[in-house]
Amino acid sequence: MELLVVIAIIAILAAVVVLIINPLELTRRARDAARLTDLSNLQQAINVAVQEATASTAAVLCSGEVTPCTGLSNTGTRVSNGTGWVKVNLSLQQSVSVPTLSVDPINDAANHYTYCSDGNAWEINTSLESTQQIDKEGEDGGDDPALYEVGSNLSLITPSGTPCSY
Repeated sequence: MELLVVIAIIAILAAVVVLIINPLELTRRARDAARLTDLSNLQQAINVAVQEATASTAAVLCSGEVTPCTGLSNTGTRVSNGTGWVKVNLSLQQSVSVPTLSVDPINDAANHYTYCSDGNAWEINTSLESTQQIDKEGEDGGDDPALYEVGSNLSLITPSGTPCSY
């Protein structure tokens, strides 16, 4: 009888610990932290590339592409020379080193990074999933409260399709 009581107490404690810790939410938070870091690093690298450029802004933001140019992390490559999913040649920079482009931790059709440039400005979007970080989507200054946005023009990627759509 005492053994059954001990087993019941251990089961209750284990259930309480799982409910308090919530391992799924911790996993979501870790993925969101990676997303926020990735986009911050890309934002810094693209801003430096634009500042250091001797070519036109369109040639920098859409390297070898016609404007507007777009890229998706789940379908494009991770090459940082302007042919990857980010159309900026980040491999030539002296101030910031970007050997390969980051991709979303899940990187599927629903969770990926989206790049867009109209030749004058640029934007990268992603979705956040943890309850701790989801508020950042509406507080980033962008036009879509359901996406986390960074860039020089946070209204480039729109559902209406001008000039880049999702």
